[in-house]
Amino acid sequence: MKRINIYKILFVIVFTLSGIKTNAQKMAQNVAAWVGYEMYLPFKEDGRWGLLLEGYSKGNDFVSELQGSFYRAGANYYLKNGNRLGAGVAYQWDLPYDEVSLPYNNPDYRIYEQFIWRIVKKEGNEVWSQRFRMEQRWLGRKDDPNSTSDHFDYYKFENTFRYQVRYQLWFKPRWAAVVYDEVHIRTNAASGNENYLDQNRLYLGTAYSLDKRREIRMELGYMNQIFWKSPDTESGLSRMNHTIRITLTTDLPFKRKEN
Repeated sequence: MKRINIYKILFVIVFTLSGIKTNAQKMAQNVAAWVGYEMYLPFKEDGRWGLLLEGYSKGNDFVSELQGSFYRAGANYYLKNGNRLGAGVAYQWDLPYDEVSLPYNNPDYRIYEQFIWRIVKKEGNEVWSQRFRMEQRWLGRKDDPNSTSDHFDYYKFENTFRYQVRYQLWFKPRWAAVVYDEVHIRTNAASGNENYLDQNRLYLGTAYSLDKRREIRMELGYMNQIFWKSPDTESGLSRMNHTIRITLTTDLPFKRKEN
């Protein structure tokens, strides 16, 4: 895929999002911060199998109010062409952090499957990737939103397809620019209070490698996150989160291959 085509796609996404007129009653605006890690850990260098570990602490009003927490764990299979297959489980704990949130804390249990397609150019300085992910989600719900009980009356099931296109350019030996867009599509929207288009995440950031191999990186960036009729609001309201993300990322293998 030519670079200019991706830039055109991202331009269209930004232009579209900036001009969206939502039919929801209200769009809440939040300033948030996510601090966490995303680790792809091959068991052996150039091996076929590895782990994925991911976790975030999410704060609203930057870090003054807890927004929730998220954890993902799974297994990866590395294909010979550099692409990756993966599957595993995830868990999210959501808190009522704005006026359109559900008024109680609620869990989100997930099973996921994914495929990552990668193209590496210019001796590793330019990396294109596309991630295709399916998530089966069970969302804890209460019949009485004002209940103070820890009991959940039922678990609402959702099946979500997530597509991410990402570009990373190393413009200096240890510095890279990162841009991606990810769309979430709810494949089983069941009522007028739910959209098939669940959310969109547009991200711009920079990465700094802590080692010469570029296997351990700190990433800092801004993510614009729009929810349309969010699944964590009973009335189907919408929100936009302006989020600062700080992430430790790594592809460090557990074992080096012998020379």
